[in-house]
Amino acid sequence: MKQRAFFLLLVTLAFGQVYAQQDRKIENVAAFTQLYGYVRYFHPSDEAAAIDWDRFAVYGSKQVEGCKNPEELKATLAALFQPIAPTVQVYLENEEVTFNVKEITPAKPKKHKIIAWQHAGMGQGDKNSPYQSIRLNRPVVYRASSNPFGPVMKPIEASAYQGKEFVFTGRVKRTAGSGTGHLWVRVDKKDNSKGFFDNMGSRPIKSDQWATYEIKGKVDDGAERIVVGAFLLGEGEVLLDDFSLKINNNGNWEEVYTEQFTGEKEGKINKSLSSGLATNTENGYFFTIQQNKEADKWLAISSNPGGSEKSQKPARLYDAQPKPGEYVTKSLSGGLKVIVPLTLYGTDTQTYPAANSNALSELRSKLEAIPASDINGSNLYTRLGGVTVTWNVFQHFYPYFDFAKTDWGKDLRLALSKAYTDKTAVDFQKTLQLLTAKLKDGHVWVTTAESKATHQPPITWEWVENKLVITDVFDNTLLLVKGDVVTAIDGAAPEAVFEELHQYISAATEGWLHYRAQSESLLGEPESILQLTVLKADNSTADLQLKRTLSRQQAFAAMPSPEGIKSLADGIMYINIGKAPMKDIQTAMPQLQQSKAIICDLRGYPNGNHGLIEYLLPEPDNSKKWMQVPYIIYPDQEKIAGYREMGWGMKPKSPRLTAKVIFLIDGQAISYAESYMSFIEHYKLATIVGQPTAGTNGNINPFTLPGGYRVSWTGMKVQKHDGSPLHGVGIIPDVFVEKTIKGVRESRDEFLEKALELVASETL
Repeated sequence: MKQRAFFLLLVTLAFGQVYAQQDRKIENVAAFTQLYGYVRYFHPSDEAAAIDWDRFAVYGSKQVEGCKNPEELKATLAALFQPIAPTVQVYLENEEVTFNVKEITPAKPKKHKIIAWQHAGMGQGDKNSPYQSIRLNRPVVYRASSNPFGPVMKPIEASAYQGKEFVFTGRVKRTAGSGTGHLWVRVDKKDNSKGFFDNMGSRPIKSDQWATYEIKGKVDDGAERIVVGAFLLGEGEVLLDDFSLKINNNGNWEEVYTEQFTGEKEGKINKSLSSGLATNTENGYFFTIQQNKEADKWLAISSNPGGSEKSQKPARLYDAQPKPGEYVTKSLSGGLKVIVPLTLYGTDTQTYPAANSNALSELRSKLEAIPASDINGSNLYTRLGGVTVTWNVFQHFYPYFDFAKTDWGKDLRLALSKAYTDKTAVDFQKTLQLLTAKLKDGHVWVTTAESKATHQPPITWEWVENKLVITDVFDNTLLLVKGDVVTAIDGAAPEAVFEELHQYISAATEGWLHYRAQSESLLGEPESILQLTVLKADNSTADLQLKRTLSRQQAFAAMPSPEGIKSLADGIMYINIGKAPMKDIQTAMPQLQQSKAIICDLRGYPNGNHGLIEYLLPEPDNSKKWMQVPYIIYPDQEKIAGYREMGWGMKPKSPRLTAKVIFLIDGQAISYAESYMSFIEHYKLATIVGQPTAGTNGNINPFTLPGGYRVSWTGMKVQKHDGSPLHGVGIIPDVFVEKTIKGVRESRDEFLEKALELVASETL
């Protein structure tokens, strides 16, 4: 028995050592993460501004993880950051360290300029963005475009092909970089609604060998044109050849477009080919006809990161700035502290003091030596670097931590711990989703081309009367009808399935959470099976197997959508705000002016038609502060320096509509829809009917991560026009409406019915 007890003690000690080592690794990477953000966004050295921060995140996480104690971590961090931030001081938390401002002061400071960061939100080099980040007294560098892809496209008139099958093919290979190749097809409909769309987002092309790829589909009814093409997403080069679009004409496949590039001249293309295949050079990509010795020709799309940037004269975003010699002292994980100068002196060409040029050159060589093939979500250090980048964006720039009420430091450690156990790119996508869900931001989406969960069965469902109910069926052969109640999903209770899913969705309100979950709960790999048990209206049950055959775009296009503008009854007009363009509303203005009631349906996203508000306003809009971009000069969002305050400045237009107006809303109305509705609510321009909106507004500010992940989020603070919170609240209806299972089974729109009831009762 004593031997057994001794053995168990040894095992316990061994496991304890393993856990202690893992905890040490997480603390090390957490310390690197924190220091990474302080230097990247707030230390103004020229060396730091010019480093490849994505690769540095990957490289640095690998260097620090094996440190066995605080002393070793201190030395490793100092060695990592000295080549780009020589005045930053890392020290043990029990050390007495005094910052000597003379060490960053040149002999003749008056001959130098003050260099410091100013942030209006988090700028990423897009000149047209509301978010800007600059260093004072340094040229401002802008990207030529914020879109990281180079497309080619060819529109083809499609009215004769409505309802017919098509196949678009092309030969593609990737020759350089970590970017991916894609074919794409989009069907544009005459009524401006969305038709078929596929851009191979779930099956990107990475092979360095020529291969033929295809997109199959059906031309939508009401189609005006088919747009086909290809693009390079990210950096690198892809080659394209042998495009072909074929239409199935009663069993005969007719080729209606082909491009083999044989008639094109070798060399760079500026706008389009002789066949009409158009390029978009504004995104900073090159398009070139290449040719081999055998006179074969193809089109090459290549990224041009250096050529996609434009410098402008130094600028200032606002008056506030750190004082000369100002610095911050911050605690780091792993038993360390750091001093980070926020200002440096500099000549026109170099901040003072300059870093060791040999050490900087060596660091850059090490970053460049990381194989592009290693920068993917299956690689541990790509994952750790991805957490580093993501955590810092929100730590220093996310405006709603007061609402999220999360322990972001604890969340960092949990995300790093999960990154260690993840195996695949999709595993890590879920880790990022779990992390960002804590922020309660409805604009947060974490996407990767590696995800195969891109298709759904030909149905939709919603929670109605606390039950999961089938609300639409797009395939008449299915033994399902509207109103069937789902009692099991792949053998599990629907409540359990959705509870598991909710933890990966960032949402500020219940309405947006349910909307996202109802869509994403249907997704899986193409052609995979979803097993359901349903309860019918006659109380019988059925076990069904549904195949996931529709992409998200196809499912969205298949959903029934009311006409843009129509008459519901004598004197009652209906406007689908998500569908009707402003020009159609203006055309219908005489009819709208004569109406006694107008019902506006904003259960979705407006179609660029917020100009309608000006025909409802009785007086000019005087609310100018409801959109606010924070001025940030200190890390951790301390001492916000102010806000750039904005509004829409809308003015009344004639003829002013005097009809009684009702707006229909629900939890899927987000962002632009809430800007729209904030005017309706504040100026009391209509009776609002339905459910609260998503409670998330403000321009998104998406960023990319090593490995090709994309994270979108809300970069500014948006309030209601009276200064009260919008985030997490949304627009609250005057009249609440709940769907019923009976209404779903009878294909009734109970929101619209309530609006008509209010019109009839004249209780508006």
